[in-house]
Amino acid sequence: MKNLKTFPGWSMAAFGFLLLLTSCEPAPVTLALHNPIYPTASQNVTYTLERVTTGTINSARLFETVSTVNSAGTITAGTETELQSWSSPAGDLSFVKSGGYAANSLVTYRWEVKVQEEDKEKTKTYRVTYAIRPYPVPNQPAPVYVQGDPDDVFDLVFIPDTDITDMDGFRNHCRENIRNAFFDEPHTRLWRRQFNFYINPMTGTAKDADSGESHIVPSNNAQLAFAEGRCLMHRVSIRDYASGGLFSTEQENRGTVLHESGHALFKLADEYCGNTSYHAQPNSPNLWSSQAAAEAAADDYGSCKTISDVRRIQSGDCVKNWWKLCVENCQMKVSGLNHTQYDCPCRARITTRVFELTSD
Repeated sequence: MKNLKTFPGWSMAAFGFLLLLTSCEPAPVTLALHNPIYPTASQNVTYTLERVTTGTINSARLFETVSTVNSAGTITAGTETELQSWSSPAGDLSFVKSGGYAANSLVTYRWEVKVQEEDKEKTKTYRVTYAIRPYPVPNQPAPVYVQGDPDDVFDLVFIPDTDITDMDGFRNHCRENIRNAFFDEPHTRLWRRQFNFYINPMTGTAKDADSGESHIVPSNNAQLAFAEGRCLMHRVSIRDYASGGLFSTEQENRGTVLHESGHALFKLADEYCGNTSYHAQPNSPNLWSSQAAAEAAADDYGSCKTISDVRRIQSGDCVKNWWKLCVENCQMKVSGLNHTQYDCPCRARITTRVFELTSD
């Protein structure tokens, strides 16, 4: 067990398994977010329900529960109240909580959305918990977008590098990495309820992959052991890398955060040819150690892949004894400012990891 406190209103493994068995959500696909992602006391907070795809929303209701948390981490649960309702709304939905919340608050908001799917009305619910800054529990990462029990979902902690001087900018990039990386790439967006995000109060230092040096972890690193991923966000231009669950990225690079978290969260292998290590996971790999194994796996992806998609890992004079099925712009081959997408073998690996995590 990951041994992190359960926040009020959380569902447990049952809701995770229900989601896992749902391959396609009713239209429209919607994203529930708040801004700022980690507000201070009395700061206005904007709640949005963003439409990603077309579809009919019959009605929507937004609720809040304001709990308190003290320095010992003890939570005093509040009572849920309704903030606003909408009937047959068009476009995105938005509500501003003027004046925000008091210090030491732990806020849970819940969207209840009724959508029309052919002749049936279906209800979608989003529940998100976040803390008001500063989080009063010493040396603990602050929850900024938490949806599930830490034992059943992927927990990712954003860590500021020592070279970060603009903490408001850093926090904005944390939100952008949630919205425009994890919730924008189609397959991680499909599993978006399976992520919790936190911001760490302590800094670390990212090191260049070619330097041979290890990343310097924050002083409270022991308190981050519950998290599958620890994302060290920096400004300087270096070659980023992942080691165990700790990985680095320039704070604005949505492609790099998805590439490196592909290692940390999903155990995906690099698909480029270069100075890196390669491996094949026993379940749902994205690389194979022989051409024959890759060709045999091609049938596992239906119409997405055929034997003709098998390619060796090579580029110019670089040649490796590893084979792949993914396209050349798969997210596990590329990184950088903008993200691409995970191809079929990587998507299968991500789904396998979701099942593994929720069934542990």
